[in-house]
Amino acid sequence: MRMRKKVMGFLVIGVIAYIGLGFMEGSGSVAVNYISTGTTIDTINSLPPVELVKTDMHLTSAPGLRCVSAITVDNNTNQVLYEKRSEVRRPIASITKLLAAVVLAEMDFDLNQKVMISRWDSRASAGSRLKIGEKFFAKDLFYAALIASDNQAIKALARTSGVAYPEFIRRMNQTARKLGMDSTSVIDPSGIFNHNISSARDCVKLLNYALKFPIIKSALSTRLYEFRSLNHKRLIRVGNTNRMLKSKWNVCGGKTGYISASGYCLVNRMQDDHGADITTVVLGAPSNSYRFSETGKLARWAFENLDKKLADGGE
Repeated sequence: MRMRKKVMGFLVIGVIAYIGLGFMEGSGSVAVNYISTGTTIDTINSLPPVELVKTDMHLTSAPGLRCVSAITVDNNTNQVLYEKRSEVRRPIASITKLLAAVVLAEMDFDLNQKVMISRWDSRASAGSRLKIGEKFFAKDLFYAALIASDNQAIKALARTSGVAYPEFIRRMNQTARKLGMDSTSVIDPSGIFNHNISSARDCVKLLNYALKFPIIKSALSTRLYEFRSLNHKRLIRVGNTNRMLKSKWNVCGGKTGYISASGYCLVNRMQDDHGADITTVVLGAPSNSYRFSETGKLARWAFENLDKKLADGGE
């Protein structure tokens, strides 16, 4: 009887994953960052997994954080400058969308494709600006998914990717393994479920790899995006949920994530004017504002240490 209940539990999880219930993270009003991109995805050659190593630098005292887990990596050396429970597996919410975006990019997905929002895409997707029956270019849905964390958009792209939905999820997990993300497993492309799990260390590998694709980097660094439905001609504006784009540093790209089980999550890759290049991950922050303030603390501390190293003649 116990085994039967366990099997039924897995079946229920599978059915829920297939239904793909979801909601979109809220976004604020931000300034326009006009961008122009092509309509085909640039594919890149597969790379060996990046190995993160402990830093040999002498660092000042790190800031205290209230998030559950975090990590800061110097991308010029792949050295870990800071970590707090960085290998703990936990839900990552909409950061999962980065993995779905990578799968689409590696499939050379046609961004000119016209995609209609279906009832399946829209189930329980509170906050989405998209409506059932509206048609959009795949490119616009791609941007909406990464900028505004729109669950309908990423579900529609997965559904029309050219492979069956279960195969798309399999490819997401296969890509995670290829990148050396050993703590990661997912069951849907949006991140709405508690079973989309990763670690802070794995999120570093995911973001850095995702940013190698120009279309993903462009979307993640765009503050405001405008597009129209093809059949209703309705203008839609979506703002980026990542407030770090308004910081003093050069943000190459980042992604927010939130469900109740994950807490407030944020990944970012940032550079300063002195050539320092870092990736920060904050998972399980207690509030929306804390994920940004704690990312800011990590960035400020890391850049101060790296810039001092450069000033002292280090490499």
